[in-house]
Amino acid sequence: MDVWEVVDRTDDMNVIDSIWAFKLKRFPDGMVKKFKARFGARGDQQLEGVDLFETYAPVVQWTTVRLMLILEILFQLKSKQGDVAAAFVHGKLEDHEKVHIEMPL
Repeated sequence: MDVWEVVDRTDDMNVIDSIWAFKLKRFPDGMVKKFKARFGARGDQQLEGVDLFETYAPVVQWTTVRLMLILEILFQLKSKQGDVAAAFVHGKLEDHEKVHIEMPL
């Protein structure tokens, strides 16, 4: 995907720590189905006005979801669900904006 590159750390960089989250998925009988891992930035270490200037987290109320499903049934519509893998890749950064994350060990 070519979404990152390794650079040397300089004194003027504000580097955010990172973390690995591991999960083990199992079949109902207890056998291992698959191992999953996610890499994430430690957002709790960011400072508003320094590391970020705005946040956006789209959310929906459950009543809205129910209304949409009711309308789908009434008007005989079909709905689809989608998920974006590597959603951070689609984020828009200005040319002068850089994000520096510590590589995990």
